[in-house]
Amino acid sequence: MMGGIKQLVLAFLVPLLVSTALGAEPVDDLRVHQTPGERKQARSMLQQYLGEKMQAVWEARERELERLKSPQAWRARQERTRDRLGEILGDFGEKCPLDARIVGKLDRPDYVIEKLIFQSQPKYDCTANVYVPKGRPLPQPGVLFTCGHATEGKASRLYHEACLGLVLKGYVVLALDPTGQGERSEYFDPETGKPLVPLCVSQHHYLARPSWLVGRSLAGYRTWDATRAVDYLVTRPEVDAERIGVVGNSGGGIMALLATAADTRIKVCAAAHPGGSMEETYLAGKELPKADLLSLIAPRPCLFIVGRDSGEEAGHRRKMDWMRPFYQGLGAEDERLQMVLVDGVHDMKQPKREPAYGWLNRWFGKQAEGSEEPPLAPETPERLRCTSTGYTLRDLGSASGQTLNAARAESLLSPRPVPEDARAIDRVRSEIREAVRARIGLRLPERRGAPPCAARGAVDHEDFMAEKFVLESEPAVRLPGLLLRPRQGGGRGPLVMHISDEGKPAAAAQPSLALELVRAGQLVFSLDVRGAGETDPRDRLKLLPLTRYDPQQFRFDSSAVATAQLGTTLLAMQAFDVIRGLDWIASRDDLAGRPVVLVGEGLGGVWALASAAFDPRPAAVACVRTVPSYRLITGSPYYACRDYFWVPRALQTFDLPDLASLVAPRRLAWIDPVDAMLEPLPSDRCQDLCGWPRAVYAGLGSPEKLEFSPAAGGTAARAVDRLLSFLRE
Repeated sequence: MMGGIKQLVLAFLVPLLVSTALGAEPVDDLRVHQTPGERKQARSMLQQYLGEKMQAVWEARERELERLKSPQAWRARQERTRDRLGEILGDFGEKCPLDARIVGKLDRPDYVIEKLIFQSQPKYDCTANVYVPKGRPLPQPGVLFTCGHATEGKASRLYHEACLGLVLKGYVVLALDPTGQGERSEYFDPETGKPLVPLCVSQHHYLARPSWLVGRSLAGYRTWDATRAVDYLVTRPEVDAERIGVVGNSGGGIMALLATAADTRIKVCAAAHPGGSMEETYLAGKELPKADLLSLIAPRPCLFIVGRDSGEEAGHRRKMDWMRPFYQGLGAEDERLQMVLVDGVHDMKQPKREPAYGWLNRWFGKQAEGSEEPPLAPETPERLRCTSTGYTLRDLGSASGQTLNAARAESLLSPRPVPEDARAIDRVRSEIREAVRARIGLRLPERRGAPPCAARGAVDHEDFMAEKFVLESEPAVRLPGLLLRPRQGGGRGPLVMHISDEGKPAAAAQPSLALELVRAGQLVFSLDVRGAGETDPRDRLKLLPLTRYDPQQFRFDSSAVATAQLGTTLLAMQAFDVIRGLDWIASRDDLAGRPVVLVGEGLGGVWALASAAFDPRPAAVACVRTVPSYRLITGSPYYACRDYFWVPRALQTFDLPDLASLVAPRRLAWIDPVDAMLEPLPSDRCQDLCGWPRAVYAGLGSPEKLEFSPAAGGTAARAVDRLLSFLRE
């Protein structure tokens, strides 16, 4: 089993390491890493670090499973996982009425195709086709068909043909449009119908990221839809509720597995090429919770169908390796967990469909039907449509995943009551601080000492000098940094510690807030926290907008998601790096004793707030062009901000203004705050969102120390001027 763990970790690492290959790049004078080899190593650092940590977690899981010696022990392990379904997939509350209605029918000689609309959550309309056989003794087994990433969803030709094959074998089939597919596009121009986020992979990623903040996942949304579809199936008199199966391909294949894991009413599963980037990635913790979820399928019959030329056999056998110990531990025969290899690639053509027919027939006592597919008469996608225009949001006024997330965000955190005095305020802040610490998984060793630091040369410019170094935040985490000294001034006043989601300056000729400050006479320490600047595995110059699927962004998202396996978050790691930067400052004789002002740009503002919340040493904090509230993200139909999302269930515990309250009574400035689309946020809106920290500052007798300074017209020059004024006050 240990070999399997190493294979798993390598499977996580290899594509990430390959993605960091840089080739020849120009030598930028402020880069710490100058050679292509050094740069490649820096960009792969985060993934290597996470891979090593994850391997230890998997090995601990293997040791746990090796201690299970009886079927009762294996079942107890399954029940512990089942008790965590809400934590893993997300909390979707109580089931609402389905409000199911048949809005049309296609009557054919051997079957009827009904057009079904039901709600899986309040006003969250699901479109489906129900295939009902004619001339069969009733009831018959029911089959849920879960679609993979096809733009047309249930009407995709290959998936529609699979449903026709099943109904001609006597099954009652429900084929569901996944969110972001078919008639359930969520991001489009309501006047033209043109997608503003392309169907369907891009829409899945776009919904998946903000869902994390409210304790939900895309896999959870789709699994909940599948469970509600089964709720409908078992109400049909034509369906034998004791014989429910599921069939799916690709992203629908992994959904077939997850639906079977989550819903014990599903008795048989046939999953073709069960993989899909969003279902696999946006589970908190990535592979580990997925392995636990798939363990819940045992001992029910489960078939993997894989094309010989797909190149996927090894990856799917790894999933089976996660599942097999549970089948064996529960005393199930080997034939209940099988893989069949079929000629072809990653698709659901006839050769892949026939094993699914045979598998269901075998376990539902329908062997006489045979597995050979009969002649089919497919319909056009338009005929299968449940709505008039093909958009549930436009035709039905449906809710979307985004509006559901927004409503949940507003319900999670009520306005905090203002304590009566400073002592009560400090008590509440202490509670918030510990809740945030637990939520983000921040670990701060008390005796950590100064971080090791290696000098990497210096650069002498006309108006400043730059000292380069690499700071080791913790073993295997090496952070590039610059100490920027002005030619004139800088002998007195605060030291600016600058952190930015774009990283420290890379070249003197490039626009940079840190360089603007040093040229204005400020002493500046600029640090790349892990995952930023020279340690960012992405090439930011080549990143696509977040509305488009981007392999680079997907790989970074995967890293952030994987941290949940470790009981921590990327935010906690990056805040820790800032604190280690403060440790380094304190260890330098030429810097110790100076007041330190944290200046965070973009997401760096959140890192600054989080580190100052747990470290009293910063004298002040300035957040420049930072989104000041998670609710701006969940409440916006669209977003352009990157990487704010990766604290699972954040809004169950805190919002970013809560971090701001933990900085009080030290000075804090929001300079040029932005909304989810990175557009300037009006001062009154920012102040409204920051009602709690405003009350805290006022209650501590320092209301003037909390400042809101939107830049007029969003100009960078005014933001720099306001920041300089803040530093000199």
